[in-house]
Amino acid sequence: MRPRYDVVVSGCGLAGAALARLAAERGARVLVVERRALGAEKVCGEFLSADGCAVLERLGLLDELRRRGAPAVTGYEITDLVGRRLSGVLPRGPAGERPGIGISRGVLDGAVAESARGAGAELLERHEVLAPDVQGGRVAALWVRERGGRGEPRRIEAPLLVAADGRHSPLARLLHPELCESRLAGEHAWFGLAAHLAGDSGGLAGRVALHLFDGGYAGIVGIEGRRLNLGALVRVRALRECGGRPERVLRERILANPAARASCGDARVVGRFRAVGPLRWGARKPAAAGALFVGDAAGTIDPWSGHGMSHALRSAELALPWLLAAIERGALVDDLARGFTEEWRRSFGDVRRRVRRLGLLFERPRLAGLAVGLLRGPAAAWMPRLAASTR
Repeated sequence: MRPRYDVVVSGCGLAGAALARLAAERGARVLVVERRALGAEKVCGEFLSADGCAVLERLGLLDELRRRGAPAVTGYEITDLVGRRLSGVLPRGPAGERPGIGISRGVLDGAVAESARGAGAELLERHEVLAPDVQGGRVAALWVRERGGRGEPRRIEAPLLVAADGRHSPLARLLHPELCESRLAGEHAWFGLAAHLAGDSGGLAGRVALHLFDGGYAGIVGIEGRRLNLGALVRVRALRECGGRPERVLRERILANPAARASCGDARVVGRFRAVGPLRWGARKPAAAGALFVGDAAGTIDPWSGHGMSHALRSAELALPWLLAAIERGALVDDLARGFTEEWRRSFGDVRRRVRRLGLLFERPRLAGLAVGLLRGPAAAWMPRLAASTR
């Protein structure tokens, strides 16, 4: 008996929803399983670079998001611990357009997910993956259950599985646990914090700002609704010294940078802080046990680069032909898994390594401050090359 679905996608973030949309448009029978409600907010910098905007343009969603208030982001600034500023214009996109928008994950993820539903994909919200059913070395089905332990486990069969369930991917842990992030947090480990701010932006409009502070760095960008998004990477040591309270990290560490105070103006936190961690960055395996991995489940890029969301969207486009070929052949056979892995590494491997090396600067605020000082002088000619290296 033929399975009801051609592919089951675990995770309805940007990568999973975009791939579901693209596959459904081409006639695939797609089910997406998402553990949260669609459009839930996440820890994210909420800056979408030129490459990601180009994908949204191809999906026909970019104009809609601009109409919903996503502001254009055309410039950047980086400041050291004492507020010295390095600024410039962001590189243009692949079609020559001005790059970048600021957009909340709730709005962006919700728009891509609804476009997948509109294309014919079936979305199963508030369900968690319990385990894959591996037969003959390949994933043949998923066991899922409604979150909260309600209801009986349900077995969903499909010839192909896509893992798009994020950096702490349950499927990655089950299929190749040796490459996954440890949940143990030493004092030098990183946590991500994020919150929305409302009020005077201090004239930040049109720029994304990256501010160094004692214990990490923070990114600030305007988003829809005349709000700001604050996303910070903070060492566990600094978080503990602030009593484990994100509000104190903001008040005592981030706003100690005078340029960060200027970026925030009199804006105040609305809602609550979100947190995730401990974190690390790097590649995993784009394919394992007959399953495709996309987005952060396949590997993560340093947040300072501003390319996380763009890489998620691009990974969906990259995976599509391999997914369709796997459906046609009835499984992600070994030659398709090798081909997708090689293409993923050509597309993302080198840039992630370059960004990781540059990211070591941002993990050492005083050393990064020296770099900011140098790049404000004659070495500023290197900035376009540094920007290009993150693409």
